[in-house]
Amino acid sequence: YLKGEAYFEVERDTCKPFIVEANSLEIQVLGTEFGVRAYGDEECVRTTLKKGKVSVESEGCGVILTPNMQASFDKKTLQMDVREVNVDLFLGWKDGRLIFDNCSLETLMEVISRWYDKKIMFEDEDIKTIRFTGDLDRYGSIIPILKAIQRVTHLEMDVEGEAIIIRRE
Repeated sequence: YLKGEAYFEVERDTCKPFIVEANSLEIQVLGTEFGVRAYGDEECVRTTLKKGKVSVESEGCGVILTPNMQASFDKKTLQMDVREVNVDLFLGWKDGRLIFDNCSLETLMEVISRWYDKKIMFEDEDIKTIRFTGDLDRYGSIIPILKAIQRVTHLEMDVEGEAIIIRRE
């Protein structure tokens, strides 16, 4: 049972199936490397396949993923969307990298908030939509990460206790 995010490397065993349950989604391993993102506060549960095969099922709807595919299950509509993805964008964290491609600053800061246990506060709502592409070292201090983001966005980012305050320069 998974709540949060995890990466699995599993060898196929026909006698003992390996199944991950994340919210109402069931992922059965068919010999593989894959990641599952199932945070309680997010609308979708995402299964991203790096290698091998997995079966992803919920509410009578199911797919078998092949490498570089991702299944996104919407918990409200109970709909499953399958697409080809760059797996590094979704699984880079396991290798100590935070990789983003044209994501909003709000999305980027949500990830940083989770990893570094910081509350994010934006002084202006419109700066949440600034787009960001980058590859950052995940296990280093938060300060170099914030400085790198500041350089490309021209925003101020101050750490005050457990909060990161983001404002225009």
